[in-house]
Amino acid sequence: MYLVYNEEQKKEIPMDKKMKSRLPPFTEALMNHTKEKQFPFDTPGHHGGAFYNLTEEGKAFTRFYGNAMFAADVSDSGNNPGDPSSHEGAAGAAEKLAAETFGADRAWFVLHGTSVSNRICCQALLSENDLVLLDRNSHKSVYQGALLQCGAIPVCLDSLRLKNGIIAGIDKRSLSEKHLRKEAARLVSESKNRKRPYRLAVVQLATYDGFMADAKYIIMKLRNLCDYILFDAAWAGYEKFLSLTESLSPLTLALTDKDPGLLVTQSVHKQLAGFSQTSQILKKDSHLRGKKRYLPDDVLDNAFLMNISTSPYFPFFSALEMNAFLHRKYGHTLWQDAARFAVELRKKILTSCRSIAPLLPRIIDGRPWETYSTEEILSAPRFWQYGEKRNEKEHFSHTRIDPCKILLTTNRKGRPYPAMLLSLYLQERNITPEKCGLHTLLFLIQPGDQEEKAEALVSALIDFENNAWHRPVLEILPKLSVNYNMTVAELGRQIENFLEEENASRLENSIFTRRRREMACSGRKATEAFVRGNRKLLPLSQLKGKTALECAMIYPPGICAVTAGEKWTQDDISYFLFMEKYMNRYPDFAPEIIGLHKKETARGKKLFAWILSEGTQRV
Repeated sequence: MYLVYNEEQKKEIPMDKKMKSRLPPFTEALMNHTKEKQFPFDTPGHHGGAFYNLTEEGKAFTRFYGNAMFAADVSDSGNNPGDPSSHEGAAGAAEKLAAETFGADRAWFVLHGTSVSNRICCQALLSENDLVLLDRNSHKSVYQGALLQCGAIPVCLDSLRLKNGIIAGIDKRSLSEKHLRKEAARLVSESKNRKRPYRLAVVQLATYDGFMADAKYIIMKLRNLCDYILFDAAWAGYEKFLSLTESLSPLTLALTDKDPGLLVTQSVHKQLAGFSQTSQILKKDSHLRGKKRYLPDDVLDNAFLMNISTSPYFPFFSALEMNAFLHRKYGHTLWQDAARFAVELRKKILTSCRSIAPLLPRIIDGRPWETYSTEEILSAPRFWQYGEKRNEKEHFSHTRIDPCKILLTTNRKGRPYPAMLLSLYLQERNITPEKCGLHTLLFLIQPGDQEEKAEALVSALIDFENNAWHRPVLEILPKLSVNYNMTVAELGRQIENFLEEENASRLENSIFTRRRREMACSGRKATEAFVRGNRKLLPLSQLKGKTALECAMIYPPGICAVTAGEKWTQDDISYFLFMEKYMNRYPDFAPEIIGLHKKETARGKKLFAWILSEGTQRV
């Protein structure tokens, strides 16, 4: 079967000629390619779906996904539409469009997620024993790239955690230049003679729980300390297109040679317009060109080529181009509309619910937040600055609540209750929150959200409060693995009593807000020891003072509680012992644990960790 597309298949790939001429170059070239009769002898092996269509089962597969998906999955062996990793031709034009749209000097399209984008940036800038400033809220990919792969030496910036474990950004007290220079000299003595002791600082531009940092403030505090700042904007990217947040973006700032170079990574698939795994790296550092600390494009491209596939999926690349194209033409309008939708949804929840509320400053100038007009709320930062008391407002003066992330807190009659109860209830109704914490639920808002979604969510929240609370658990949540013979209210009180007895919030705060960690060796050395067999598997109770060989974390959000090379502390052990009890007592409610290993014992599941064991032979 040489001819891939028969006439019936070609009819399923319609394209209006007028519309086609308005599309960006790579996408248009790919669409043109799929419309032409092809005789491929290259990869991928399904040849436009022909392989699948030899069988009835395969035809069912291609029918479900549509022929365009297979027709557009082509090899980069041909000239049209070109090699996405070459940065030339239509592919290069697509990346240039993204750079111009988002305010960067250059862009790299990454088809394997922002985990890979972060590792690329770290590998381009860091080598063994370089100093790196790490936001304590950094994603595991930053730890993996900077510490495990590059062998850099970390200094952590303290993070703020609110009640209920809400991730609120960097504690600005940890940005003291005097303190950070002292820490650098303590770890690397010769760094005290360097003008800028840190090669790289990594900062979360937006936290998973919806706090957005002021990039201008961060740059001002770190400009004398580091050569480059990597702003991990996995949970942002749209700030440039909202009048309320535009000033927070690192890519809208005018920079001088006294400022650091900037890299920004964006998970286009999260709240922008992209397929899963689509990501981009944006580089803004032309103000450093010619200086010793400048990162040449070729060095970043070398790290890029080491981390990408030589068999890219062209629709992913096309989606990244379309994301830039749509934002360039319509971004401001689309995101202003999305923000209005988010404000109106918050208002509906505030006026309809008693035990569920969005995280917001509740009173503004003596009036409830929801009594102001939507346009006024979207025009003034004071509606998005967390903190009711003066000292809270001071802590959060350079941080803003993200208008397009709705973080709901669960509190009934003055007492919190497990948000997972509500999350599971919503999922029974096909409403999927992005994330569930101990007492919080996160909902992402983006262009394209319709009123039907808002109505479904508000209706479900009201029904949960009014009808579900005093009904049997198995009637409301029939898919639970454990038979809880009680009402939802009774189960909620039981779990909450457990969380309070275990001091869950205090334990969580203790390990994520501590600035200094004791490193027994670099993350890279720990990883090498793990591979070579210098390892031993021990239960939690025996880990104190031992050197971790893996990063241990709760997922989501994927922030390392313990990283490879660090010594396990009693706080770390206590936190994961609590999680061990949680997963045994309430398996449907406990979060996923990564970097620790479960074993079935007579007393239930136990958690074990790999630690450094000197003298163990290679296995």
